[in-house]
Amino acid sequence: MHGEKNGAPEEIRTPDPQIRSLVLPSCRGVHRHFLILHKLWKPWAFAFANCAAMCNEQRGGASVLCPRCAPREIAPMAKLTNDMLKNATPGKGERLELRDDQEPGLTFRVTDKGARSWSIRYRNAAGEHRRKLIGPYPSVSLAKAREEARKIKGTVAGGSDVVATERLSKAEEKRKRLSTLEGLAEAYFADAALGTHRANAKAKRESTLAEEKRIYEKLVKPEFGKEPVTGISHTDIQAFVTKQTRKARSNGRHCRNIIRQMMSYAVRLRLIEINPAHDIAVVMPASREKVLTDVELKAFWNACSDPASVKDLALSLSMGIALKMAAVVMQRGGEVIGMAFNEIDREARTWLIPAERMKGGKPHLVPLSDLALKVLDEAKAASPLESSAFVFPSPRSEDDRPMDRRAFSRAMARIDALIGLDGATPHDLRRTGATNLTSERIGIPRFIVSQVIAHASDTGGAAAVTGKHYDLNDYLPEKRRALDAWAALLEEIVSDKERAPNVVKMARA
Repeated sequence: MHGEKNGAPEEIRTPDPQIRSLVLPSCRGVHRHFLILHKLWKPWAFAFANCAAMCNEQRGGASVLCPRCAPREIAPMAKLTNDMLKNATPGKGERLELRDDQEPGLTFRVTDKGARSWSIRYRNAAGEHRRKLIGPYPSVSLAKAREEARKIKGTVAGGSDVVATERLSKAEEKRKRLSTLEGLAEAYFADAALGTHRANAKAKRESTLAEEKRIYEKLVKPEFGKEPVTGISHTDIQAFVTKQTRKARSNGRHCRNIIRQMMSYAVRLRLIEINPAHDIAVVMPASREKVLTDVELKAFWNACSDPASVKDLALSLSMGIALKMAAVVMQRGGEVIGMAFNEIDREARTWLIPAERMKGGKPHLVPLSDLALKVLDEAKAASPLESSAFVFPSPRSEDDRPMDRRAFSRAMARIDALIGLDGATPHDLRRTGATNLTSERIGIPRFIVSQVIAHASDTGGAAAVTGKHYDLNDYLPEKRRALDAWAALLEEIVSDKERAPNVVKMARA
């Protein structure tokens, strides 16, 4: 009864149909038995103080092994029935496998999530263990699983390795799919969402991917989607980018950037040897220096507060309030437009922007001034959706989502066209606030302003590694004083009121 075959455990049937014994070496190389209770569908384990005591314990003519010595991959063999397959359940956090006693190698697996599937285990000609998935249960019945298992074993007996063949087939299919830019783009966007599109990369933000996909679908795909990746040349890309640049300078840059990233991805996958999108000429954006004057700020604020007061201005009150919030808190347009109520702590008077919404990929804590809280209340009162999770919900989306970032910029452009703001953009509101903070009107040190607007590269003269990895101070008190001072000045500008006497200029560090 006791024995081994080629060092592998040998199954021995016992008189009791509910118990099977496996002959295997113990931790000291002595033959032992391992008991399996089929009623429990898992190895029988006893809590002994140590391995030696456990492996010496005799139970029913067989030794009970400790968890370290017990077989982990040997599934109990059973006479499978449909009732058994429907009701078999593993322990929490475990996976259950049952071997069919009629068709050797056929295994039924149940995960702790309840997924049930069939697979066949075999050895290929090289003696390597393989596991071939047959299909899910009950879509694949017990009878069908046995039939498929016999077919697979017949194929293996003929010298074929079905798992290896399947892998080669999938690899070839993937190669064919990646051969066109359309297939490459699909794989690129999927990997970019995970951060595996290039070495040492981080997952791209959802908003960034959405914008890249929009540019690709609208402009790049119609031109190159069906083209073989190996057939797209530097000349083709330059001609396309130049054409897009003539329509809109930003389109040319965006198309160049997306194609270049996709081609770098193709180089990494060894689909091409060099990136044909390198050294593509585009028109670079001019460095902006626009800072709104007090007169422009007041006109902007009044237009946002009462859009109907400006003739022909197509602007919703919610969008006007969103633009006012951008001016008050000095954060990026995408961060403001995506503001959610669960990011706001009214009691602490703070707004915590999560890392996935920040350009730098780190959470950013923004103190809220009295003016910011007032604008927040205005937004809630003007919201077209009472139960939205967002402060500035989209009025057109069927799902609950924030306003579109591009609509934010277009709204600012319409205001500019009618009241004359010298081409001001939402980002210029941020620059205007930062400039006033560091000016003699308020006198906040530039380093603190960089903390307010989340410029991670400014370490205040310290080493970059110190600012990135060691100095985790969020400078909340300093940021609060700065934004309170800016809110007081902004209210003075837009309302012609003098600042409160308790708001004073701050000396430079």
